Amino acid sequence: MATIQELLADSLEVLRQLQDKEPNLILRGTEAISRTHLNRLLANGWLQEVMKGWYIPSRPGSEGDTTVWYTSYWHFVRAYADSRFGSDWSLSADSSL
Repeated sequence: MATIQELLADSLEVLRQLQDKEPNLILRGTEAISRTHLNRLLANGWLQEVMKGWYIPSRPGSEGDTTVWYTSYWHFVRAYADSRFGSDWSLSADSSL
C-alpha cells in the first residue's frame, strides 16, 4: 500500500503534467483531474479554490498571499467566460479599470 507521501507525489505528478500542457492552468472541477487528486492537492495547499468548482495552482503556505491570484486573474476570466459564454463574449478596456 502506498504511503501518504507517495500518494501526494502521484497527485503532484498529475498537476505537473497538466501545467506542462497549459502553463497558465485553470482547473474547472474534475474535468481535467480526478476527484481524488483534486482533494489531495487542495488539502495540501497545492491548489487554491477561486470560486466554487474553479481552481488555480498555488504553493503550500501561501494562504492569504494574493500573488497567485493576481498572476492567474486574466487567465481565469478567459477560462470562465469561455466556459460560460463560449465565444459570445467580449471584455472592454473599461472592465479592467
